Amino acid sequence: MRSKEGDDTESLSLPVDLIIEILTKLPPRSLSRLICLSKLWLSIIHGKYFNDLYLTRSSTRPRLLLHRYCHDTRRSHYSSLSGGLSLGESITLPGCQISPPVHGLICCVDHDSSIVVIGNPSTGQFLTLTDAITDVIFFGYDPVNDLYKVLSMYFVHDIDGSVVLEKSQVLTLGGAQESWRVIECKYPYYPGTQGICYNGVVYYGAWSNLTDRRSVVVGFDLRSEEFSLITLPEDVQIISRFESDLVRYNGKIALVNVSLTRKFDLWVLMDVKKHEWSKYSVVAPTCDFFRCRGTIETGELIFEQLYFGDQFSILYYDPKQDKARRVDLERSGDTTSSGRKLFVDHVESPMFLPRKFIH
Repeated sequence: MRSKEGDDTESLSLPVDLIIEILTKLPPRSLSRLICLSKLWLSIIHGKYFNDLYLTRSSTRPRLLLHRYCHDTRRSHYSSLSGGLSLGESITLPGCQISPPVHGLICCVDHDSSIVVIGNPSTGQFLTLTDAITDVIFFGYDPVNDLYKVLSMYFVHDIDGSVVLEKSQVLTLGGAQESWRVIECKYPYYPGTQGICYNGVVYYGAWSNLTDRRSVVVGFDLRSEEFSLITLPEDVQIISRFESDLVRYNGKIALVNVSLTRKFDLWVLMDVKKHEWSKYSVVAPTCDFFRCRGTIETGELIFEQLYFGDQFSILYYDPKQDKARRVDLERSGDTTSSGRKLFVDHVESPMFLPRKFIH
């Protein structure tokens, strides 16, 4: 039987740069099996240099991520979609609320058991965070300090029936003190959209109160852990968490609402400091009801089917060339899904959660 020391000696016969080059071409789940070959391979695959290089290359070929929720089991299934729109690696996690993927990782919450789960669909691994009494979660990445953070917000009903923020907490994954910390929220507004992480800031649409529902956008800086307020153009409203979304539009943040016609109005945030927005209107080439999910690296707009039966349809639309292509995904025996949502810009990540985050 060959010893591990012998394995390391044999591995050293290949230049480390060549080993790294070979490993970056492999899928993450194959990497998880290779770490058992030698200490050298383990140290390479778990190293920051390799993870950063893998993510950099993976970001040049982003994928779509399909979220399917089963109401009966209260579990969510996440599958990446390759270029040919075939279902790739998947992971099953508890809970239904999900934050958009960040560097290949996802975050979801199970309100029944008060747990938050961080998962990597590429490796199939997940990390459970307990003691998370929360109504809404947001997930993001601080590129300056190379840290992932979870923002949790818990609301209660006041005597007059209004909704007020009871507590806001932050957990830094892999930090020196990996526990929930209570922070002050300068703008305790009720979230009305999912959050989206962009340049170290998590943005989410919100209402100043639930009476007049004045719509705003709140930014949470992951480095300073401070909140900021961005005003929306007059008469632009956030309708509901189901009908309104913040999405990426050609490298910027945009607000878009569900449309029951073919016309979609995207309000694009052009200048964060000056609160400047620009309106872009798109007429989708379909008569069905679709939700806009933003743009991908080709400049195409992605639309997902709002209501679905035996098929779930995705529409790619190039507004410059006025060309569209529609892809229908079969349910493939999945008759239990009671909800689906599509996310763009998902990338494959080789990150191994326990070794990265648990000390």
